[in-house]
Amino acid sequence: MKKEKALELWQDRLTREISDQDEKALENFLKENPEVANEWEKLEQTWMLFDDIDRPEPSSEMDAKFEGMMAGWKSSGEQQANFIEVILAWLSRSWQVGLASLVLGLFIGWWMLPSQNQSQNISQLSSEIQDMKKLMMLTLIEQPKAQERIRAVNIASELPSADEKVIEALITTMNMDDNLNVRLASLEALLNYGNVPEVRSALIEALKVQESAIMLVSIADALVVIQEKSSVEAMEQLRETIEDDLVKDKLDESIKSLTSI
Repeated sequence: MKKEKALELWQDRLTREISDQDEKALENFLKENPEVANEWEKLEQTWMLFDDIDRPEPSSEMDAKFEGMMAGWKSSGEQQANFIEVILAWLSRSWQVGLASLVLGLFIGWWMLPSQNQSQNISQLSSEIQDMKKLMMLTLIEQPKAQERIRAVNIASELPSADEKVIEALITTMNMDDNLNVRLASLEALLNYGNVPEVRSALIEALKVQESAIMLVSIADALVVIQEKSSVEAMEQLRETIEDDLVKDKLDESIKSLTSI
């Protein structure tokens, strides 16, 4: 089986329109081509992550813009058109033109254009997937359901690196989210980037704005973990004003740990 045919069957599987016979043929092709199987598996995992997200119906304005963007692609040949129609069928349920464009660009870029360097393509594909996850995280963090915001924080924790927008979103969520579990999850995620100066400063500032005893104790622990000695002054000031004995004891413990380093 040629790769082009296998790609068509893989598209059918993603849209759950594949027959048992074609499913077996596709599996045989993937077994014989492990590198292709690995690439497509990564794409499929990302696809499924997007498909799990609750989406409002797209507006008529979004439909018009997206259809206009796609018009140029449909004249590039029957194979491209068929593939794009599959993508459009899924993207019609999407919730953001930017995200739809990114997904479309990823698929067109890697599967419709000739490959020049397979190893380089795989590396760049991984980078594209990470970008998609970042965009997903930034979208989910704004969702009204706490469980969706926690999913966003979990995605951020899995990223190999975080840019300014991701870190800013985590800091804002840690300080402002109305759900304690989401705030705690954001704090835990920020520990992955404890070497970033903005994160270290944000944790110190959080001592001044947090009111939850659990959050204050957790932040004090986090500052000890990253060995942020400059937080001692903020802890001492907080200790003078806080009334919760549990928090006071934790602050005393943290101050002692940091000053002894």
